[in-house]
Amino acid sequence: MDELGDFLGYALAAAWLIAKLVIKLAGRDDARDAAPPERAGEAQRVAPPDEAAPAADVAPRSRAPRAVVPFGAARAPDEARQRAALLRLGELDRSAAALGESVRHERANRRFADALTRFVPEEIARARAAAEAGAPARAVEVAADDIELVLGEIAVLARQRRDPSLLAELGDADALAEACYAPVIAFARAEGLPLRSGFPATQLTPFDLAIWTGFIPTSIAPIFLPADFFATPLRWPALAHEIGHDFLASIDDLEPALRRELGLPDAGARPRSLALDDSDVPSSELRRVFGAWFEEIFCDVFGTLMFGPAYVLTMSELFFQEGEPYASLAVHRDVTGARYDEHPPPHLRVLIGCMVLERVGLGESARGLREAWARRHAEVSLDHLIWPVRGAWIPLPLQPCAEMAASIVERLYAGPLLALSGFGLQDISGLDHGPHEHQEALRARDALLAGRVPAVRDARALLAGAVLAAHWAPERALAILTRARAAIPALGTGERRPDAFAPARGASGAPLDRRAVTEALLFREILLPPRALRGRRRARL
Repeated sequence: MDELGDFLGYALAAAWLIAKLVIKLAGRDDARDAAPPERAGEAQRVAPPDEAAPAADVAPRSRAPRAVVPFGAARAPDEARQRAALLRLGELDRSAAALGESVRHERANRRFADALTRFVPEEIARARAAAEAGAPARAVEVAADDIELVLGEIAVLARQRRDPSLLAELGDADALAEACYAPVIAFARAEGLPLRSGFPATQLTPFDLAIWTGFIPTSIAPIFLPADFFATPLRWPALAHEIGHDFLASIDDLEPALRRELGLPDAGARPRSLALDDSDVPSSELRRVFGAWFEEIFCDVFGTLMFGPAYVLTMSELFFQEGEPYASLAVHRDVTGARYDEHPPPHLRVLIGCMVLERVGLGESARGLREAWARRHAEVSLDHLIWPVRGAWIPLPLQPCAEMAASIVERLYAGPLLALSGFGLQDISGLDHGPHEHQEALRARDALLAGRVPAVRDARALLAGAVLAAHWAPERALAILTRARAAIPALGTGERRPDAFAPARGASGAPLDRRAVTEALLFREILLPPRALRGRRRARL
C-alpha cells in the first residue's frame, strides 16, 4: 500500500506536468490564469547533474501547489459542486489533523507538523470563507486540489522516513541540506529578510534532482533525489544548487531586485533568435540571454561557494559527454524550441565556477580544473560557443559571454547588492568555502582515501572531501560515500558520530583535559566584545 501511495503521488505530479506543457504549447489564455505572477511555484532543475528537461513543473495557483482536473470531467450544478467541495474540505481538515498528530510524535517527521497544523487549516479556512462570500464552485475545487496535493506530498515525505531502510539515507541527505541552508537562515534573520522556507526535506523519486519551490508557503522545501543519489558522491553537492533556487524564490522580490541591480531583464524576455551584428552578439541581445540564464548562474555561484572545487569538479564530471565534446559548447533552446534554454552551456558554467574559486582564494584549484576541462576538449576550440540561429548552428566568440559572466559573478560575490541588505554573497557568514574550509575538505579526502571515517564534522566539507576522494579513486566511490556518511549524524534519527564519546582532542590531536577547556572558555570571553555591543547588525550601505 505504501508503494501504491508513492506511485499515485508521482503519477499526480507527472499528470500536472503533462497538462502544463500541453497548455503552454497550445498558448491558451487560461495558462496565464493558472500560472503565478512569479517563478516561486516552479520545480527548479538540478545542477550540476545532466541537462534533461525539468523533472516536474508544478506551479501553485495561489499559495500552494495545484493539481489538475481530468479533462472531460462531469460538471454538476454549481450549488451541488459547492457543497461537494465543502465536504471535501472537511475531509481534508480531518486528514491533516490526523497526520499532524501522528508526525508530532515521530522524531524524523516533527518538522512537518507546523505545515499540517497551521498552514493547511489556514488554507481550508480561507477556502471556506471564499465559498461563503460567493466564490464560484470551481475556485473552491481548485483550493481543495491544492490542499490535497500538499497533504499527499507531506504524507509521502513522512512515509519514506518511517521506512527503516530509507531513514538513515534520507537523514544524511537532510543533514547536508540543512547545513547548506543554515547560513541563509541566519543571514535572513539578522537582516530582517522575509525568508519563507527553512525546512529542506529530501525524497527518493523517479525524477531527476530538483527542488519543489511551490511548497515555499508551507515552509517545507521538498528536494527530489534520483535513484542513483546514494551510489556516488558526485550528486550530493547539487543539493546546494537546489537550495540556491529556494533561496531566490523564498525571499519576496529577491530575484527581481537582483535582476534590476545587475541590469538583466526578466527570464520571460529571452530572445527567440539572436540578432547578429557582423557575426557578433550585440550587448543588448546578450543581456536578454543572460536574463534567461541568471537563476542558474546564481545557483552555480551559490553551489561553488558552498562546496568549493568539489562543486566545479562534479560539473566537469557530469556535464562532459564522451565522444561529443561539442555538446559542452552548445547553447540549447527550451522545451518549446522557440526560445533559448534557461541553462547556460556547460563550458560557461564550468568557467563561472572557476571564477568563483579564484575570488575565494583558490586560484590554484581553479587553474587545475580549467586545465583538466581543456584536456577533455582537446579536439575542439573552447574559444567559441555554438548558437542555434535561424535553423543553423553558428560558432560565436566566447569572450563577450565570459566578460559578462565575470561581471555578474563579481557583483554577486562582492556586492554591494541592496536586495541583500547592501552585502554580497561573500558577506553571508558561513557561506564562503574559502581556504580554511578547503583544508577541511582535503583532510576528509585523505582520511577517506586511507579507508577511515573522517574526524571532520562539517557535513559540507565531508561531502566535498568525498567528491575529491572519489575523483582519485572512482572504483571506490561507493565505499568512500559510505564512510563519509558515517561521519554525518543523520537528521531525525538520534544517530551519533562514531567518535561521539571518544576523549576530546584539540586541533593538534592532543587530548583536551578539564583545565584546557576552562582556559579556552575564559579566553573566549576575554576576546568577545562587551555584551552591550553583541548582536548589533552591521551598518547597511
